[in-house]
Amino acid sequence: MCGFLALVYIAREQMVTALFFVGAALILDFLDGFVAKLLNAQSELGVQLDSLADLITFGLVPGFILFQMIIITQGFYFVEIGDWPLSVLLNASVAGLIPMGAAYRLGKFNLKTEKTSHFQGLPTPAMSMVIFGIPLVLEANYHLNFYHPLADSFVGVLVAQMRWDASDVTVVKLMGNPLTYQILAVFLCLMMVSRIPMLSLKLKGYGWQANKWSYGILIWAAVCYVIFVIPYIDLGPLSYGLIDYLILPIFMIGYFLLSFIYATFGVSKRKRFDDEIQS
Repeated sequence: MCGFLALVYIAREQMVTALFFVGAALILDFLDGFVAKLLNAQSELGVQLDSLADLITFGLVPGFILFQMIIITQGFYFVEIGDWPLSVLLNASVAGLIPMGAAYRLGKFNLKTEKTSHFQGLPTPAMSMVIFGIPLVLEANYHLNFYHPLADSFVGVLVAQMRWDASDVTVVKLMGNPLTYQILAVFLCLMMVSRIPMLSLKLKGYGWQANKWSYGILIWAAVCYVIFVIPYIDLGPLSYGLIDYLILPIFMIGYFLLSFIYATFGVSKRKRFDDEIQS
């Protein structure tokens, strides 16, 4: 239901409002297993329905956002779909890789019997967080809640009026380029279906040794929070653009980097440690 309502609001040019439903879905997705155990209502049907709900909310919704952004940045959002050139439709259809990758990943996950302390490939909720950051950054950070391409002359006017600095201009221009979203769709799809170990927040007790990589995510989240409070403090020449909502995509970049380091150096050690615990 949350995913369905999010799609309705995205189609009505209210992407940020749609994210409230996504936020509710994230909470429900976190609690559903706990509630099932509490009510002794665990079942194979529940496992399948959980993945189907994830496919809609964390697969279809982010894919639809990317599709809309590609159409907007190509300048065809207010053009009748029957009048779209084939190239426009093909360019936007790259966003379909997101729900396709999510469907493959979730189906594969349901067949998995081996339990590990990490994810194999990028989890769909984590993938969706990257995409959900797009309307937040554009609308909440830069007040760009409109559905036309950004001309360089218009960006120049905004720079003067909003007092943007170079970091702001770079972000806005990247988010006004359809290639940004196409590359993002391909990258996130490949990450979802890959076998790359990705970190999980699941803790095994509270000890450091068993949970140091999970604690690393929490430490990075705390660092991001501290860093993105700084723009609100006047530091004179050291002040920079208000980029607080970029905390979400930048946190996710850090998560990717930590996971790649973990995949390179930490997986074999973690596996040996888990084997010792089990024995």
